Amino acid sequence: MIKRSIYAAVTGMASGLAAPALAASNGADWITPVSDGVTTLTSSIVSIAGAVIGLCIVCFGLWAAMRQRIEWATFWVFFVAGLFITVGPAAITWFIDLMQKKA
Repeated sequence: MIKRSIYAAVTGMASGLAAPALAASNGADWITPVSDGVTTLTSSIVSIAGAVIGLCIVCFGLWAAMRQRIEWATFWVFFVAGLFITVGPAAITWFIDLMQKKA
């Protein structure tokens, strides 16, 4: 049930971003609507997911302090997730800008 909901959400976001590009006719400016959609999507994802990852790191720190032992594998999972959340949207925006220069 949860997997289906996640798949539906990801499919909905992907189709929402791709719809302007797919609807464009020959020679139409298809990058601008996609760029605007990605900018809006990435800003909302970064703000929400960044807060969630930050809260998880704080809770993990409190949990590790109470147990007086830190599990480095779990810490690195949170660290890499935070890195993907902050660097990923910038990489997507960079790629769209690169495609815009080629078009």
